[in-house]
Amino acid sequence: MPGEQGTPSPRPRGAALVTAAWARLRPTGNRVTGYLAVGAVGALIGTSLAVGAGASGTRPRLADVAAWLASSEKGEVAHANGLTGDVDGKAVLPAGMAGHPVSVAQDGRTTLVLDEQTGQVVRIDASQLTAEQSADYGAAGLQLLSGGAYAYVLDPAKGTVQRIDPAMTTAESPPVQLGGKPGAAVVDGDGTLWVPLPDQGTVVPFVKGLKSTAVKVAEAGHDLALTLAGGRPVVTDRTAAEMKVLTVTGTQGTFALDGATAGSAPAGLLVPASTDGSVVPVLATGSGELMMTDVRSRHTLRARVPAEGHDLGAPQLLGKRVYIPDESTGRLLVYDTSLSALAEPVRITDGAGELELFVRDGLLWVNDQDGATAAVIDADGEVRRIGKYETDVPSARKPGDRPVEDSVPTGGAAAQVPPPATVPSATVPAPSAPSGQTPEPTQTEPSPAPTQDCELHWETGCAEPGAPGAPQVESRSGAIRITFAPVAGATPQRYVLKGSAPDQTVTPEEIGPDGPFTFEVRGGSCEEQYGFTVVAEYAGDKPSKESAPSALARPCVAPGAPRELTFTPAQGGHGGTVTWLPPQGADGSVTYTLNGPGGTAETTEPSHTYSGLRNGIVRGVAVMASNAAGSGAAASGWIDLSLPAQKMNIVHNKPDGRDLGIRNMPHSTEGGRAGGIPPGENPEVTVHCNTKGQVITINSKTTDVWARLTYYDPTLDKNITGYVTDHYVESRSNPDVWACE
Repeated sequence: MPGEQGTPSPRPRGAALVTAAWARLRPTGNRVTGYLAVGAVGALIGTSLAVGAGASGTRPRLADVAAWLASSEKGEVAHANGLTGDVDGKAVLPAGMAGHPVSVAQDGRTTLVLDEQTGQVVRIDASQLTAEQSADYGAAGLQLLSGGAYAYVLDPAKGTVQRIDPAMTTAESPPVQLGGKPGAAVVDGDGTLWVPLPDQGTVVPFVKGLKSTAVKVAEAGHDLALTLAGGRPVVTDRTAAEMKVLTVTGTQGTFALDGATAGSAPAGLLVPASTDGSVVPVLATGSGELMMTDVRSRHTLRARVPAEGHDLGAPQLLGKRVYIPDESTGRLLVYDTSLSALAEPVRITDGAGELELFVRDGLLWVNDQDGATAAVIDADGEVRRIGKYETDVPSARKPGDRPVEDSVPTGGAAAQVPPPATVPSATVPAPSAPSGQTPEPTQTEPSPAPTQDCELHWETGCAEPGAPGAPQVESRSGAIRITFAPVAGATPQRYVLKGSAPDQTVTPEEIGPDGPFTFEVRGGSCEEQYGFTVVAEYAGDKPSKESAPSALARPCVAPGAPRELTFTPAQGGHGGTVTWLPPQGADGSVTYTLNGPGGTAETTEPSHTYSGLRNGIVRGVAVMASNAAGSGAAASGWIDLSLPAQKMNIVHNKPDGRDLGIRNMPHSTEGGRAGGIPPGENPEVTVHCNTKGQVITINSKTTDVWARLTYYDPTLDKNITGYVTDHYVESRSNPDVWACE
């Protein structure tokens, strides 16, 4: 039987490996490790049956919903499962990278790591858990980006972009000059690179690895920041407080961030490098104003978070929550848009430090590159802690290998994450007693018991009335929606809204203690911004309590694209009128900007007339509508001045024995003949246009007009196109025949 003599059967060896894997699972209790070991054994058995045992078959398949997280001090990257928070693989970076800051570019196809201090780029081999493929670009401060089938190295100091092979990490083309000093770039899922040049006020796209025409987005010298919002590039002009949606041919919408920059320098207006959806969160660190702009629906939500005394980073949006890194405390501030209030912060580290945040696969990843701490948060707000320094995970290290840095602990103690912090309260702790002494109990006077019903008559001893939370405002078409968090403690009798203008109506007029805690204010001017407070009114003699003021908002949104763009040529051409319908539901005073022949033009009417254009050419035109809240996508069309051919008959061609010549030029002796029409025949011809040429006098009539026409010659069975003096056509009296140019 096979397996009894000669080559041993693989079955007993495979069974032994499975048994060994389960034995590894049982004593340690590490389920994930055991499952991975069994998976590795299965891969090994399958490979052995086909081609013999190989290294590739011994590596587990890493989780798809996952991310690579850097540990710069240890010189390694850990692969964490987003559903469990477990580390299921590690790769050690090349010698010399430990202790250096690194950046990780991961696009689902390849994972590249850049040493920001030396310029070395390394590819992580997920199947082998190694980092051996690398190339050195020899400079500090580089940017590494990848997306689609493309990867790029950006050198801000030299102002160059170089395309690299994401598999080999080597250069695929020479560096390309940008023509300016770039800011932080982004790359979309198609591999298109978007590079801002703040000094020029432009963004340069690289489509399929090739440099395209720069897109003008701002005045030269403005501070620009890019965000990839649901795969669409969005540029924030932090100097002008504007946000624009980009395409390779121009911008497709502008959103005003006015009010958000109050108290903030341009650099204090923070946006993330990418978002999962179409909503871009913006944080003004000076004022604490938080804006969430949906670049598709054009709705804008505004709230306020505490900013004074905090070192805040760029906000990240996941689900209904906005997460803001507070690097002065090692926490994430959490603003819950569904509650219109701050939620409990998430403790990441036990002290100050830089935190990396990014959203991937519908999960928020948080990493402290300088320590063992990391976390992953799902859309429901559940936090899973990640121990990056965990050692009992698959890696390319062999037993007995020394750690990369002997001074860095590698045990489990360093992977412990501090417990979640509670929401800070306004209570000031009592001073502690000197060392070695027992503190004396603090004497407090008991509150007197109320003598009446607190719901009807407030007095000392009743629960202290509280103020509602600061309102959250959302700009809508023709209205502002205000939501707020109810008071904690004493129950108010009602909530009322303050701040509405005389030409605005508030619905409802008041809200009961059980909510819903939403007002809608209709009316007002799109050119004005409005702020509100909510007042909790109590029964009896309880004092009313007023909330902190809301952020400012407009009762409008940026308009959409104009509709039904058409062009009607003028009599004889040389121009015409472009007309369109206003955007659906446009608010306030709308201004239209046209980009067409001669540059840009503005109008408040849904039409614009062009003149002085050359006939015979088709030109593009785009119209964008804007109001005080911003602008929408452009509607595009064509100014079509193609020559309208007319059917006419030859006239006055007498049977005098001489044919009517069709000339190659509008001249009787220059350019030669294209053909002729027999004498005495006056057939139908197609007249294309009129042009100026040689002056001809026939029967005391003089004209310099020549008709460009096409005559079908039945003898030759072909069309002949050329010029005939207009004495024999009289097209100059036909208003539907245009000039040739």
